[in-house]
Amino acid sequence: MPQLQPGDFAPQLIWLAIIFTLFYIALSRLALPRIARVLADRKAKLGGDLSAAREAQAAADQQAQIYESELANAKAKGNGTIRNAREKLEAELNDKRRVLEAELAAKAAETENKVKAVLEKASGQMEAMTADVVADIVKELAGIDVTENEVREAIRQGSKE
Repeated sequence: MPQLQPGDFAPQLIWLAIIFTLFYIALSRLALPRIARVLADRKAKLGGDLSAAREAQAAADQQAQIYESELANAKAKGNGTIRNAREKLEAELNDKRRVLEAELAAKAAETENKVKAVLEKASGQMEAMTADVVADIVKELAGIDVTENEVREAIRQGSKE
């Protein structure tokens, strides 16, 4: 093997230095500037993309704030509308309730008057029947003829005591 012979070391080292120098010049003049340009382009593109993403995020945040404020305004407006409708319905209900209560009070008073009239009529009939029965009992037991008016007067006096 010729590369391992000590006499061939000097020319091999010179050719090695020449080839590495040529490779270095070729790489530094041709390949490395292209690689550096590609890396710079990527860095610029990434920086631009990041700044565009930040701007888009800021715009999205601003739109979200606008949306939230509009949503809050809509909720407030909706709550106000609901509150107004509720108050209106309550007022209408109260008016109808007052009218109904007045009608019921009138009907209750009318019914009460009818009941009083029926009770008075029944009381009068009961009093007449009682007076008639008592007059018959007094006539049968005591043999005394008494009038209905006398019996009614006696019943009234007994009721007062």
